Amino acid sequence: MESPPTDTSLSNEDIEKLVRSGFTVKSVFLREDGFEYIVERSPDLKRNFAVLLASLKVGGGAAVLRSSGEDLLLLVRKHVDYPKSRSRIPLILLLATLATIATDGVLRFLAFEGAITPLIIILYTVSLFGIIGTHELGHKIASARHGVKSSLPYFIPGVPTLLPTFGALIKASEPPVNRDSLFDLGISGPLAGLFVSLLVALGGGLTAVTLSVGDIAKKTAAGSLQEIAHLDIFTNLILNIFAKQPEGSGLILSPLTFAASLGFLVTFLNLMPAWQLDGGHVAGAVLSDRVHKYFTYASIIAMFLLGFQLMALLVLFMSFRSPAMKPLDDVSELSKSRKVTFVLVLMLTVALYYFTIRNNPYFSLSANI
Repeated sequence: MESPPTDTSLSNEDIEKLVRSGFTVKSVFLREDGFEYIVERSPDLKRNFAVLLASLKVGGGAAVLRSSGEDLLLLVRKHVDYPKSRSRIPLILLLATLATIATDGVLRFLAFEGAITPLIIILYTVSLFGIIGTHELGHKIASARHGVKSSLPYFIPGVPTLLPTFGALIKASEPPVNRDSLFDLGISGPLAGLFVSLLVALGGGLTAVTLSVGDIAKKTAAGSLQEIAHLDIFTNLILNIFAKQPEGSGLILSPLTFAASLGFLVTFLNLMPAWQLDGGHVAGAVLSDRVHKYFTYASIIAMFLLGFQLMALLVLFMSFRSPAMKPLDDVSELSKSRKVTFVLVLMLTVALYYFTIRNNPYFSLSANI
């Protein structure tokens, strides 16, 4: 008995049938790598393109939908080679990032009182890596949900005592299907990381240490502690609820509070509606290219004025070097619920700054621990 054929590539006739089953074709041109169709707009455009793309992917093909005056330009490629990687670099970077976070914990909190030092260092490492890792896991889950192929996370080791990690990134081997999927891919990471940051902040309140005012004065004079003049609103709330502070004593902030603060900062910066940031992908799904450009430059100015000049310069550099991510279907509109969510995301970004970044002792120029 002969084995069944394993070639799943689509013939020209198959492609023609797939396209005409979902689109009204006005003209077609043969290209070296596929077909170029001029098609009419339709109410079911988003769904029909998604169905066509899924069918083409089975045979290794792909499609792109763009505006062309009153009509639409549908490009169909019979075969696309997506990059495949079996590199061990993601694993090496993961281990290196764990090492820099743990080293940062040892150097930064070696004298932390109230818990066995190895235990608090482990909690700090797990907490901070958990924030970054969950952020990337959110992107990975959203990619899988929308059928977008993506790499394993590339964690970026940091510099202990300065910044223990520079976050992580995931490489997408193909663009998202439409604006809905672009929006979800952008928002999924920050929301997942924010959730873990809130849990870590709670842990920070529970592991804060109380010392008598006299002991704090001695340690401050010796240089092992530094008194802070203010706290951000959220940390102050968490400490008031969960940290026990008898009369005549003072609080020493937990290393977990620092980890949570970094998580809030990463989320805040990533939600900025600037090109290449997660918030930029969200904004790009909602706004026109022209308006998105204004949002990008406004974000750069805001970051610069708020004291994050290095990040502002990095985003400015990236905006010239790397174009904004575009979905394969850049014609279909974003869903109404996601448009509403975009407004809520902008409000969340402002709230994060006001409640967790503003007056945060770790980011203040006048008071640090």
